[in-house]
Amino acid sequence: MSSPARILIVEDEFAVAMALEDHLQALGYTVVDHVMTGAAAIERAAAADLDLVLMDVRLDGPMDGVEAAQRIRDDHPLPVVFVTAYSDDETLQRATGTTPFGYVVKPFNEREIYAAVEVALQTHALQRRVERAHEDLRQLLNGLRQGTALIDAEGRLRFLNDPAARLLDTSPEAATGTLWTHLLPVDDETLEALRARMDDTPGDEEPVSAALSPSDDTSYRVEIEVRPDPRDDARHILVFYDVTEVHELRRMLDDQSRFHDLVGTSAPMEDAYEQIQSVAEVKTTVLIQGETGTGKELAARAIHDESPRADGPFVTVNCAALNPDLAGSRLFGHRKGAFTGATEDRAGYFEAADGGTLFLDEIGDVPLDVQRQLLRALEEEAVTRLGETEARPVDVRIVAATHRSLDEEVEADRFRQDLLYRIRIARVTLPPLRERRSDLPLLVRTFRREIRAETGADVDRVGDDALRRLLEYDWPGNVRELRNALEAALIRSSGDVLRAEDLPPEIQEASPSASSADEGAERIRAALDQTDGNRTKAAELLGISRATLYRRLNEYDIG
Repeated sequence: MSSPARILIVEDEFAVAMALEDHLQALGYTVVDHVMTGAAAIERAAAADLDLVLMDVRLDGPMDGVEAAQRIRDDHPLPVVFVTAYSDDETLQRATGTTPFGYVVKPFNEREIYAAVEVALQTHALQRRVERAHEDLRQLLNGLRQGTALIDAEGRLRFLNDPAARLLDTSPEAATGTLWTHLLPVDDETLEALRARMDDTPGDEEPVSAALSPSDDTSYRVEIEVRPDPRDDARHILVFYDVTEVHELRRMLDDQSRFHDLVGTSAPMEDAYEQIQSVAEVKTTVLIQGETGTGKELAARAIHDESPRADGPFVTVNCAALNPDLAGSRLFGHRKGAFTGATEDRAGYFEAADGGTLFLDEIGDVPLDVQRQLLRALEEEAVTRLGETEARPVDVRIVAATHRSLDEEVEADRFRQDLLYRIRIARVTLPPLRERRSDLPLLVRTFRREIRAETGADVDRVGDDALRRLLEYDWPGNVRELRNALEAALIRSSGDVLRAEDLPPEIQEASPSASSADEGAERIRAALDQTDGNRTKAAELLGISRATLYRRLNEYDIG
């Protein structure tokens, strides 16, 4: 059974105070004290354990009951019930400003006192429960890692938890009432994306990626979700996910995932890196094999940069573009007058690459008669310009590349067998993109950053539907085709998220092809990389059930 409420009476008329005390005690309340001035009331409220103050509006002395009530309410969460015989507008207005819990008008009776006191006590108890619930909710929201903000129908902030305040470099108190567009330190494109979410906020809307820069020396990477307030569709809830650490870690990992200008961490690419490193230290001629668009020139430059010749020239020759009649002149040089149009002495590519590396791309397209000269230059380490008889020594490391099968070219008498043996003393094989799909998310992130820097495109991320299409496509043009497709899609995209409909039609319309076990495993690794190892999200990205994903993880022995 609860103890009776403890009440302080503040009344400057002794007879009225005694009458109030008699009534209150008769009703079962405990009267702690009776004081006659506002100053005494403040002092007693601070010292005593009270449940309610019964305060006369008009008191003798420099402080009336309204001022005393306000000062008590400022320091203590106590309900105040005013006792008054005055009903003038000014007094009532001042009394209302103190948030009173009721009035007892003189002359009063016991029933009126009881009603006023009980209403005040119950109202105060309810208010305290609401305040505690509000504080519990605030502490709960403050304990979350996500920032939360509530925006009213006018676009003004009504609530901000501590994590959001930290990201925005403000306080919940200072931010309350501020227009959300003035509060968020983001660029205009992000504001427009958030406005679009607020105009139409379906439940599956993807978050807006943004850089928050609340000060010159502070910046955060965040993802912002916009949700409608379930109580009022005109209001919105913003949820801030601080992904700064993830973003920085991914950037660091992406940097570590590069081998010179080659990008990838898959087993086939790691094997290619090892091949490049093993041949780089020696002068041996190297043949790089791989389909069109796999990055053969990048591999050749990596060999050069890893070699002792890194400070020397790196000269690239596209053999497929050489004029058959002038191929020898371009490679080995010519003397003035050696042929019609030779108006001056000119060094060839071999001499230009002296002391460095000469990369012969698509060597399978070199004319047969020039192949003989090429073999002689490799064996003698010297070149003879057209129109001259004296050989010029050259110190050149040859790296060749082709997308053709040179063995088949030899069988067809289109390539010299002795030259083939000479150029493929060492070999580097680059895998097609379809055999290293686990590198695809990394390549997409890398190319997206590069293309944004080059074109100014505002795309912050690639949506799951778009990435699923990229994973399903076979990429006959390999990495080169991927970069070109992304550039076209980023230019076409009108939002901050690249969507499937932004991709070229051949990728949108492609059906998933039957894949080998290795390719299937690469698709799963790519999905796991994109979702930071979250298997549920990876299954959604792949368009399969979680049970199917677990079965394939076991089947492909993916940990």
